[in-house]
Formats: sequence, structure tokens, C-alpha cells
Amino acid sequence: MLRKSLLTAALAAVCMVTVPALANDGSMCADCHDEVAAGMTHQIHMRIQPFEVYGREVGCQGCHGDGAAHMEEGDPSLIRTFTDWTDDDVDACIACHGSKGMTEWNASTHSMENVPCGACHGIHETKRPEAACKDCHSDVIAQFQLPNHHPVPEKKMSCADCHDPHSASESMLRDNHMRLNDLCYTCHQSQEGPFIFEHEPVQESCALCHQPHGSVADSLLTANEPMLCLQCHEFHFHAGLISPEDEIVDVGGFERENPYGADGMNVSFTTKCTQCHSQIHGTDLPSQSLSGAGFGMVR
Repeated sequence: MLRKSLLTAALAAVCMVTVPALANDGSMCADCHDEVAAGMTHQIHMRIQPFEVYGREVGCQGCHGDGAAHMEEGDPSLIRTFTDWTDDDVDACIACHGSKGMTEWNASTHSMENVPCGACHGIHETKRPEAACKDCHSDVIAQFQLPNHHPVPEKKMSCADCHDPHSASESMLRDNHMRLNDLCYTCHQSQEGPFIFEHEPVQESCALCHQPHGSVADSLLTANEPMLCLQCHEFHFHAGLISPEDEIVDVGGFERENPYGADGMNVSFTTKCTQCHSQIHGTDLPSQSLSGAGFGMVR
């Protein structure tokens, strides 16, 4: 029994190497379509050719239909060519892929906009997600060229890490209609909390402060500090105070340098808010300032 199992496995391995050039019935599609056959040697549709998927035969005829009449006449109209991507072509894909993450396809944005499978997927070649997305979403692809961006151009991430193109959820976020914040927390767990002292915009949506595809500002912020913070908060009153002009000043019994002279207060309180409020996403430790009522998020 063991010898028979090993022989079966060996034959299957040989078939997976030699079968890509063959149609499902053993006829030679590669006689006419040699370039296509060569390009499909390691493509998933041909790697699974010796088997059935969801009760359907796969390989050349599994997608293109019975090729006997086509091979005899040489007429492309006698076989499914996926050239114009009709509803019948899409149904051919759904027949195998409909039970694997495609349950919402008919209600998805791409389906509603009549974007067929072939607009994103290659039957005979494999496309990286961002290569498939760039034809329609050039504005988003351009954002990845900005100084701060998620590492999609560096191929450390892909669009599919965050988006499910077959989903009917908002912005086609992956994992069954999850909130944007929950998606971000899959990689940025340290920002999730819960915290005793929470920053309300953080709990509402990460996109209030961050541009996920790319930004000119640091840390994917929608604007640099302090302008981002000033959209909701006013300057500290200290920013309008005049500092001593002396180069050395006494602060709490200690001598401190005062390199900015009379403009020291303005420089200190109108640069980066996070120089003091470092725990901007939330904290469990209260601030020690009375005016902040513990919500200063400084530690």
C-alpha cells in the first residue's frame, strides 16, 4: 500500500511538470499557443490541472471550454476566449472562485462599475496587486511616490494587505467590513489601547490625522505639526509670552540656556506639539499639569 501511494505521488509530480503544455483531454494546445503555454508553466491554473476544483475540471478546457471544435476548425469563436469579458466569461471564473472570498462580488464596487475579472487578473500570467490597481487608481499610486508612504513601492506590502477588491464594504477594506481603525491595528497594535486617557480623534478614525497611502508630512500625517493639531486645538497661551533676553536664565533655581532670547516662548510652544505631548494616541498615566486635568498625554 505504501509503495502504491509513493508511485501515485510520483506520477502526480511528473504530471504537474509535464501537463502545462497539454489540454485537459491530452491534446496539444501548445502546438499553436506555445508562448502562452510556456508562460503558464508555473501559473496556478496549470499547477492544479491534474485535479478537480469544486467538482470542475481545471486547466485549458476548464476555463476555455471544450476545445475539440476549435482545434479542428481553428475558429476562435468556437471557444471561450475571454477577449471581451462577457457575463459568461465572468461566470466561468465565479464557478470556481465563487466560494472563496467572492460571496460579495455582485454587490462590490468593482462589479457595480462593470470591472470584469480580466481587468485586474491575468489568466495566463500573474499580476501583483498594485500592478492591477494602477490602471484605474493612478491618483492613489501617485500618493505612494510622496516622501512618506506605506512600503508598497518597495514591495514589502501590497494593496491587498489592506483592501479586498471583491468586497462590498466601504473602501473595500478586507476582513468582512472591519472598521478602518481595526485594520490599522493589525499592524500598529501599540496604538490600539484601550487607554485611560484617550484622544477622541484616534478612537473615531485614524484617517482624521493620517493619510494611509502617502503624505508629504512625516508619519503619514495629513499636515505637519503644529498645523495638524491647530485644526482642533488652540496654541498654548505661553506661545504669546515674551521670554527674557538673557542667554542664561534661572528656572526653578537652575541656570538654563535661553538661545532664542525674547522669542523663546514662541519657539518652544509653536513647533512640534509631540515634543511634550508624546503619547498622542493615548496613555494610562495622567499628566501633572492642572490645566490639562490629567489629559495632557505627556507621558
